Amino acid sequence: MRPRRSRHPREVKAVHPYLLAAALALLTTAGAVLVVRHQTSTLRRALDRERAAARLTQTLQHRDITVLKARLDAARAEGAVLAAANHVLDTALTHHGRDPQEGGLS
Repeated sequence: MRPRRSRHPREVKAVHPYLLAAALALLTTAGAVLVVRHQTSTLRRALDRERAAARLTQTLQHRDITVLKARLDAARAEGAVLAAANHVLDTALTHHGRDPQEGGLS
């Protein structure tokens, strides 16, 4: 005959209180380390994103300033060309006996 199984679960042996405290402290420390590592990596990723955004902004600002300077230089050059052409026309009109202020040839 088979021995009858007890309906009660097996008794758990008593765990030494210091061993239980040490295991709980180890688990708590490991959990805290994991949380801190996760927070650190999250902050590092955020900082990397901010640095990338700052580099992009700086690059775009530099490009925009370069384009603006080129446009201003072109406008100044155009103004200088127009002033020189105006001077040439005024000189030619004066040379032919016409007053440049009257509007040229009539």
